[in-house]
Amino acid sequence: MSKGSVINNQDTLIRVVCTFVFSLFAFFYLYYFQADLLTVMQHVFSQGQTHYNHLIGAILITLVLLFVQLAIANLFKKVKMAWAFTFVPSALCLIMLTDVHPVPNESRLEFGAGVYLCPIAFVVYSIIVCLSNSTGLAEAFRSSFNNRIVRRLWVNIIVLLSLMVLICVCGNNDKLYHVRIHAEQCILNGDYDGALDAIKHCEEPDENLTMLAAYALSHKKQLPESLFEYQLKGGAKAMMPDGVKTRFELLPDTSFYAYLGNCYRQRMQTMHYLNYQKRHKRMNKVTADYLLCGYLLDKNLDSFVREITRHYAVNDSVSLPKHYEEALLLYTHLHSTPYIIYKNDVLNADFQDYQKLENTIFNAQRKTALRDTYGNTYWYYYMYE
Repeated sequence: MSKGSVINNQDTLIRVVCTFVFSLFAFFYLYYFQADLLTVMQHVFSQGQTHYNHLIGAILITLVLLFVQLAIANLFKKVKMAWAFTFVPSALCLIMLTDVHPVPNESRLEFGAGVYLCPIAFVVYSIIVCLSNSTGLAEAFRSSFNNRIVRRLWVNIIVLLSLMVLICVCGNNDKLYHVRIHAEQCILNGDYDGALDAIKHCEEPDENLTMLAAYALSHKKQLPESLFEYQLKGGAKAMMPDGVKTRFELLPDTSFYAYLGNCYRQRMQTMHYLNYQKRHKRMNKVTADYLLCGYLLDKNLDSFVREITRHYAVNDSVSLPKHYEEALLLYTHLHSTPYIIYKNDVLNADFQDYQKLENTIFNAQRKTALRDTYGNTYWYYYMYE
């Protein structure tokens, strides 16, 4: 076999490997990591008129990126450069597409600096390619690796890996936002367990996750049973969208309020809305639990105790949702003349153990120790959150 044939075979192998590696990365990056972001982008920019399909979208965008790569390869076909460098413009396009972030306190998205820097980077890339060809640098670099297939292959792979790292760093990698939009996508699909699982494993809670957790738990009829097992922030105000700190990206507000009972033209804060429903006798099981949990989130035990008797039978023979029992027992212990005296021997023993642990630790480790054992109780939320 001639030397030219060997080099051509090596070039074909390197091109196939590079194309396969980049295609695989682009597809999985779009299908798994940025799928929810692209869904939100299409929803926002189309004003809810179209819907993004994760699989079809990932395939189509990957094919477009490969088309861009082939166009660049043909444009610079006389330049003897490493094949992996022809993927640079495709990488820049992927960065521009995924460098999108929500505007704080506004219901819109904006592109990041990538949309301005990537075109400049493409111009610089073109200049460097042309200069390396005219000065003979590209040919000298290529000839130094002739007949060394392994080394040439590794050079191309390293270039591709560098591009992948650049894409991951420059694209939207806000973990909190990704959890939020993934949870919302799950809720939209009726997968409430998936939404709650994503929220529960997020280490940085915010008001939006509090709203989504409450909404998903309510659909599962577990709001008063499991709400305080999650990290919560923002109090009762965070249970409903206010258009500023708490808002939906995909779900329409009208469907949320229709679920609660009534949608009004004027936006109201959580407790204002729930009390308005109560005054006009429009309460149902969902809004009743929202109201009671709102009092608990605001640590307003007095209002909670007076309200719960209107919706639940409170006596020793009736079992209540977990957090309601914890709140009633805590209220009984905190008041010398309580409005309700709640007794539950098993729960009272747990509360005594909680107090014992709390009283035996006097340093900064107290909160951590209590969170590890009682972080899923209303007692911990009331005292430390």
